[in-house]
Order: sequence, then structure tokens, then C-alpha cells
Amino acid sequence: MSVELTPFRWPGVWKDPSALTILKQTPINCLVVDKGGAPDSVLTQAKQSGLTIVDSATPAAGILIGPGEWPGIQAPQRGADASAGPTGNAWIDSNGWKVRLERMRRPQSAMWIDARPKRASIPADSYVLAFADSAVYGGRWIITLDDQLAAGLAQGNAQAAAAWKRMTDASRFFTGHAAWADMLPRAVVGIVSDFAGENEFMGQELLNLTARTNQQYRIILKDKLSPSSFNGLKALLYADVTPPGAVLKSRILAFVQAGGLLITGPKWGIAPGMRASKQDNDGYVWRTSGKGRIAFAKAEFDDPWTLAQEAVLLVSHRNDLLRFWNAGSVSAYYTAAPDGKRAVVHMLYYANRGPVSSLVRVVGAWRSAKLWNLDQSDPRPLEVSPQDGAVELQLPAISQYAALELEG
Repeated sequence: MSVELTPFRWPGVWKDPSALTILKQTPINCLVVDKGGAPDSVLTQAKQSGLTIVDSATPAAGILIGPGEWPGIQAPQRGADASAGPTGNAWIDSNGWKVRLERMRRPQSAMWIDARPKRASIPADSYVLAFADSAVYGGRWIITLDDQLAAGLAQGNAQAAAAWKRMTDASRFFTGHAAWADMLPRAVVGIVSDFAGENEFMGQELLNLTARTNQQYRIILKDKLSPSSFNGLKALLYADVTPPGAVLKSRILAFVQAGGLLITGPKWGIAPGMRASKQDNDGYVWRTSGKGRIAFAKAEFDDPWTLAQEAVLLVSHRNDLLRFWNAGSVSAYYTAAPDGKRAVVHMLYYANRGPVSSLVRVVGAWRSAKLWNLDQSDPRPLEVSPQDGAVELQLPAISQYAALELEG
């Protein structure tokens, strides 16, 4: 099994095998079936048609199905019970970090996100975003229709058919650009953890919330270190509840001594290095070691939202790989080919519509750029304005998703 399968959950309102004709001429080649979710007559005909059948409760080896959030902006809470902090503001739900983490843990398996519509009727734009939210990171969303859309398709409703076409076009787009999923994430900071057990909440929320800051990060599994794990990074963030083992600690301190920044706290153990003469942040004791520095938190880490926000400032915006102006609710993912000659900047707009015009600065000596937009069949060439170690690009109007393809 692999990511080439395009999974589709059989709607409960489709009772007749004739509905299988809706899937013809689409990229869908796999039915995901919940217990009792499809009549035997449907399953028999689907197999005869060459469709792969996957039981959602017991998927075949090589397929991981993980619960997900319906992607988009969650409206601010109002009234006396409204929460303070991040839940009191517009809040982005995304599954990208889950896909990235599971692909790191099990690179030979396909990661499918099970995110179901929250309402009986969902706008077509929201479906396109749901697909892109997983596919950008090399996963797949299990296409799951709301009851109204499923019924409309079965009845031949024109509006439902248009929404269905937009969804299947998005699927076809990512299938056609499957090589993008094998590009490597460019990163400023590495988040080091096992992301499990007592480290699950803090570690996984750091992935989730750091992504919302648009800080480009790398997932570093403690038990899967390689000689290149820290290559190209400016900083490492270690927030696990136990100190690193001897080998990991030695590797991290070597990174610092070579000029990197370590962000950690009391759980590390005895603060490494020497106290720095300049203390840049009241919440941290700054220390030096070799050519690098350590930001050692005075208090235990207990709020991943605060830590994710502080980490961006501790690393400094001067190290940003991407910088947007007038971009709205964009979430960006910057990847590059192993040889560094090509790159793709994925941009997702969680308000279901990007700005009319915006500007992006991308670090790298890129000589040409083209913009892929799901609303257009061909890419649009963009003028590249060279900067010091970077380029600036003027972006046109964008819908839910667009990709900048760059060449050096």
C-alpha cells in the first residue's frame, strides 16, 4: 500500500451500487468503509471494478489512519465563558504536523487523515482545503462528504457536481505532483523529542503551534539521530520532561559549540555553558558555550503556545526563511530537493481565500519562479526580485492553496 491510493469514505446515504459511477473518471481508487457503512452489493461491485477496499478500523499493513481536525479557522469564542490566550483569538486547525510526525516515525507507510465534516453542509472551498491540508505534507485526507453533498451527487445536482469536480481536481493536482512530497523541509529550528508518553502533549503541541507561527522547523526524533540531523539549523528546542541521554546531550552541545542556539529549561539538568554577559530575555538565563548560546528557561515549560511564540523571538526574525506581507491567514511549508537546485513553498489559506495581492521573501539564490494555483491549469511565471541572500516575489490573488516552484 502507498500514498498513490486516493481514499474515499463510502457515504452512508449511498445505498445502491449504481453510485459507484460517480467515482469514474476521478483519481479515487480506494474505498474506506466503516463497520456496516456499505452494503455487500456495493463492496462486491467495487472489487469487480478494481477498487481497493480498506476497513477503517483495521487498515492493511503500510497504511496509517489517524484522527484529524477539520482544517480551517475556528471563530473566536464570545461571551462570559470565552477563553483567554490563543483560544480567545482566531484559531487555525490543521493536520499537517500530524502527517509530518507520522511520516518521520514510519517513512515506509502512507499516512491518511480521518477528518470528517463538522456540519451537514460544507462549502466546496472547505473541501479543497481539507485535501490540501494533508497532501502538502505527503499524506492523504480520506475524502468524506457531508450528507447534503452526498445526496446531491446521487441525485445529479449541478451544484453538488461542481463541488465534487473541484475536490477531485485537487486530488488530481497533488497526484500529478507526487514528487513534491519527497522534497526535504527547510528549517531554522529543530524540535527534539520522542513526542510520546510523558512528552506527547508538549512535544506534539510544539509541532502544531510552531507551524502556526510560520517558523520553519524540523522534527528530530531522539532515537533516530543521523549525522545530518542538525545540518543547516540555527537552533534546537528541547522541552522533554527528562534530561537527554549522554549521546544526545553530547551531540546537542557540539551543535551549540559550533555556533548554534539551544532553547531548553530546568528539565535539562545542570545549565550548560557559562553565564553570558548580555541577558536578552527576562524569562531565560543566557549562557555561552564555544561559538554558540543557550537560552535556559528560569521556569518549567508548561504552555506550548507561549514557548512556540517565544522560540521565534529567541531564534530572531533575522533568520526567517520566509517572510510574508499582507498574506492573511497563510500557513507556509518550505521544501527543497536534496541537491538544493529546486524548491517548493506551499501556501495554505485557512480563511478559504487568500489576499488579492501579497508579497513573500524567500531565502535562497533562486533565479526563476512560477506559481501553481488550483484555480488555473497552468503555472504562472513570476518576476524574481533578488535580495541579499533571498528573493522577493509579488503574489497575485490566491484561493485556498498555491505553490511557488523555484529553481536556482
